[in-house]
Amino acid sequence: MRPGPAIRAICRAIGIVVTLAGLRAEDGRDVPREILQHTDIKMRHVAELIV
Repeated sequence: MRPGPAIRAICRAIGIVVTLAGLRAEDGRDVPREILQHTDIKMRHVAELIV
């Protein structure tokens, strides 16, 4: 089964963060989570904003 659009957007956002910031994949996942914790925005929307 293929991942849905929300999962694909989140994965793309993590890839962008990792590439631009030179982070490891594990650390790249923390960036959208940090934004999510400090705002009232859903993870998918955070990912769309990054992309």
